[in-house]
Amino acid sequence: MASSISCFSCEHTDSESVCEDNLIECDASGASLGMIRVAAFKPTMQIIQSSTFRCFELVVQDTPNEYRTRGCAYDSVDVCQGEVRVGVQSGCRWCNDHDGCNSAGKFQANMVLLTVVLSMGVFLKKCFE
Repeated sequence: MASSISCFSCEHTDSESVCEDNLIECDASGASLGMIRVAAFKPTMQIIQSSTFRCFELVVQDTPNEYRTRGCAYDSVDVCQGEVRVGVQSGCRWCNDHDGCNSAGKFQANMVLLTVVLSMGVFLKKCFE
């Protein structure tokens, strides 16, 4: 388990671009902030501090709104468990396999990969002409 990881951190009112620009080092203060964000939706969640951390993304649907929050959490707390105070939890994930693993930028990452692959193809074609 990683004890030092960077996570995207944003409130449900922030736009995606704000979130994607806000990568924080996950430490005790970042985990405390993340736990406060989760507790706003799940006030009965038990918070157990630890020295290791994970990134999370929590999505709560309260018709017609969707609230999304990302951040850092203590590794000892499963932010996906438990009932939300208002609305329905429509999505939740937590991870620690790489920095920024709680990003919503999957399409952006695929576009970067596609650009790299195409660039390599052009480069190789020029090398063998």
